[in-house]
Amino acid sequence: MRQRRPNLLLAAVHFLLLRGTAHPLADHYDTVRSVAGGGDGPIGAGAGAGAPDLDPDLVADFKDFVMVYRAELLALIAARSTQTNEVGRCTALLPALTTIAGGYPDGQPLWLLDLGTSAGLNLLFDSYAYTYRPRSDADSDSASESEGVALQAGRRDALVHLDCAVRGELGDLPALDLPPVAGRTGIDALPIDPTSEDGADWLLACLWPDNLPRFDRLRGALATARLTADPPTVYRGDIIDDLPGVVEGIDTDTDGPLVVFHSWVAAYLSPERQAELVETVRALSHARPLHYLYAESPIETPGLPTPPSPSPSSTSHLATAVVHIAPDGSPPVRLADMHHHGKWLRWWPTPTDPTGRHAGPAPAPPRR
Repeated sequence: MRQRRPNLLLAAVHFLLLRGTAHPLADHYDTVRSVAGGGDGPIGAGAGAGAPDLDPDLVADFKDFVMVYRAELLALIAARSTQTNEVGRCTALLPALTTIAGGYPDGQPLWLLDLGTSAGLNLLFDSYAYTYRPRSDADSDSASESEGVALQAGRRDALVHLDCAVRGELGDLPALDLPPVAGRTGIDALPIDPTSEDGADWLLACLWPDNLPRFDRLRGALATARLTADPPTVYRGDIIDDLPGVVEGIDTDTDGPLVVFHSWVAAYLSPERQAELVETVRALSHARPLHYLYAESPIETPGLPTPPSPSPSSTSHLATAVVHIAPDGSPPVRLADMHHHGKWLRWWPTPTDPTGRHAGPAPAPPRR
């Protein structure tokens, strides 16, 4: 279904400006000025010191731009849909995958399958650098650096540096060693090639032009994708209807674990289709070791089996829940709550069994 949302028009305008269309409107866009200023600039959490005061002629400039480039905008709106690929969510993906990998003491590598993958940038999670810091204020999105306490993970030479404020105790996080990965696959209705200039510019255009940190983070992830020697395999298709065929074609070396995951994708499905997605994934786990992992908003996804928060509050339903369903048929586990762009993370302590040992994720049952 064709999108009829203001976001699509705004993305089309942003796209033309990023592609160099000359017009006074460009002066109002922090992102366009950043690109035009030359150089990549800082990539990650340090960019974006704030925008200047808005020019009173902004509305007039926007209206003039839309009228002058009406034909180009209509062509873009007819052929495109809004797309985002938020790599900030990898701050929750990394500990979730290390938790799953920890259930395989023999070190079997994980095969990753990202549903609604867009450009496949989250599949490159192990190409990024991570810093986890304690929260300074429960009502703030910033992390405390006053005590100098932080956990570092990932690649130190990465182009993308992700900074995450941890609610609760840093010690609640699992080990953050990068898990071994056997392969990377994605499915998307309209996948984007991150190595193409057109695809990269459209992804950038779908971001808000006054959010330079997020813009620069995406530029770094796109640069990482262009440098990746073994890029993910991304299929064009429906994440439910085409999922069985894609899984059937994945070689996980007989007993290798497959992790099917998605983040802020099911929210765009009806509750009935959300439930169908869950049943489709569960049916596939009968034939191979399959872990189901998702990060979704509970209030947007009533069709998913998201457990309640381990520490309910008046706002806990507003967080994005990170949920893991193991291959052994055990109940879903709410691993964490997170900011929808990965700015903060609340990792719930691992439950213990009666012997006092930590009960990690259950590995797959023996295959018959």
